[in-house]
Amino acid sequence: PSRRRRGGGGRRSATQRGGRAMPDARNAIPAPRALGERSIRGGDKLRPDGLNWHKPEDDILNILTGDGPWNYKAIQVRRQAKLQAFGQADSDPWAAMSQQERKAARCRAELERPTITWSPITLDVVKQNHFRSAPGLFYGLEFPWTAQGLSELGPEWLTEAFHAAKTLPEDNWITGLVMEKVIKITAGNNAAKFLFEVKYARPSPELHTKLFAKCCFPMTPATQTDRLSSSVYKQPMDFLELNTYRCLEGSLPVNTPKFYFGDISNETSNWVLITERVLFTEIHGIDLSKEMKPFDIEGPYDKCKDWMLRGEDKEYYLLLCDQHARIAAAYKQGKIPWNYGTPPTDPAAYAMNPKQATGESPTLCRTKLQSALRFMSETAAPLYQPYLSEEDFQNRWTDTMLKLNAYSNELRYWKMKEQDYVSLGHGNLNTDNAYFWRDGGGQLDCGIFDFGGFGVSSLPHNLWWMLNMAEIDQVMHNLDTYIEAFVSRYKEYGGPSLDLATVRMMVIITALQNTSMMVAAVPNTLKMCPAKEWATIKDRHDPRVASNVDGKSTLRSCVHVLNSTTRIFEELSGGAVLEQWVQEVYVGQWGKAAKSEAVINTGQEGGTAR
Repeated sequence: PSRRRRGGGGRRSATQRGGRAMPDARNAIPAPRALGERSIRGGDKLRPDGLNWHKPEDDILNILTGDGPWNYKAIQVRRQAKLQAFGQADSDPWAAMSQQERKAARCRAELERPTITWSPITLDVVKQNHFRSAPGLFYGLEFPWTAQGLSELGPEWLTEAFHAAKTLPEDNWITGLVMEKVIKITAGNNAAKFLFEVKYARPSPELHTKLFAKCCFPMTPATQTDRLSSSVYKQPMDFLELNTYRCLEGSLPVNTPKFYFGDISNETSNWVLITERVLFTEIHGIDLSKEMKPFDIEGPYDKCKDWMLRGEDKEYYLLLCDQHARIAAAYKQGKIPWNYGTPPTDPAAYAMNPKQATGESPTLCRTKLQSALRFMSETAAPLYQPYLSEEDFQNRWTDTMLKLNAYSNELRYWKMKEQDYVSLGHGNLNTDNAYFWRDGGGQLDCGIFDFGGFGVSSLPHNLWWMLNMAEIDQVMHNLDTYIEAFVSRYKEYGGPSLDLATVRMMVIITALQNTSMMVAAVPNTLKMCPAKEWATIKDRHDPRVASNVDGKSTLRSCVHVLNSTTRIFEELSGGAVLEQWVQEVYVGQWGKAAKSEAVINTGQEGGTAR
């Protein structure tokens, strides 16, 4: 139907827009238990609408007696009558193609469109416009960015959106929408999430009725910091996730949830993503004593809680290494189209300077480090290693982190310089961003989601960011095994050969860089859990740390990663690895003189501290 393209944050009700709300979830149709490209259609049966005449020539009667608004029925009756007049009553452009072929065709059509780009925005853009409705970059529709907004816009908007994205056939439409009220999703650090269920005029095993939505955090006191982080400091992270589903669903060599709609506004930074719902068997709570059936989807798992995994940690992370290798190698072979740039290789693009510290002000950096040390060695001491309170450790750690800051841009250039070590990849493939199942023979398999920031980047960097939320004891024990597994699979799948020692050096240095990020997050951690509370927190399993505080895992992640990376520094000789890089790469390969103590501690040669 021809309508004004507006979506809003949910100002108009479903009934105002021609939709008809479903009375309750009992009217919903069960969905196929999809595992990305794999589907199990065992006992799920779709209940027909209306009287369901079975003869092809009676399709018009099925439309008339089915659910849905009459304006849609009228359009479909006219279309079906025209098809029947030309002897094409059973004509369905999707019927001759498999699900994967349809995905590939949709993605090809998206890639043939002029490239859509993101224009960088400022904090003020988000603060001043986050409440406004605006058209999306991809489909030109205004869209809801909250659960309430989607509920109010209802089936008619969903139909228009799915038609625009070419994920719902033109001769089908959504007749009902039920928001999930029992299951609340509070995992993750970068977005809000919710579940809902739909009903189609023409049910099909290829159309999921149980759906998942991901959208921007609201600008509330509890989530404003995270919203500004993802919308501004990490931009275009959200844009890239939507684009990955929109354009690459048909070419990624891994399982992913089926895409239905996604869009983002460059005017407001608001966005929404709708995919099939991953049917986690244990969505109401993980019970490790319960036996799982073949193809039951485990979890969902959560960040920094790998003790919930049903098998050995190593088995899961080796599988994730394999997923990284498949994507990276496929891109190197030209099998994954990517229109959104690659990191520069020109040294001039990195603002390197042998006479200055290329990170932040060393004075500011030292202040942050001292604050983090007080937090780890005093405020939250029971959660960290005893040696963090020792003066020798604190001096060595501070010196290393200041040196890391001095070579900030040089290290960024080094990680992007050698193109064999750079490819397309997932920048946050923790166990909570994958869904796992075992086949009839007990073999572990998985699909992946959460493609925020998906793009071309350093492969060892992505390896560390896969491991940074894992149990650090097993990471340190198995690190060389993970590196060897990735390097060998990358080559096996068609990528170039990588040097194991170079990959390891890059992983360790990335862990130190991750430390810097979490050091900067300590003030927010103390905001989420005030200092007085820590006096009675004795371990990381305390609910004040372990739960998703304010509906996100930000606090727990900061505490966890600081512990992991300080242990990497101390127990895997992180400081020595950084000095090795200075001597072997910066001095030996690049022919530069090592930066002086004055540069490291004051920011410039012969200058005062800045």
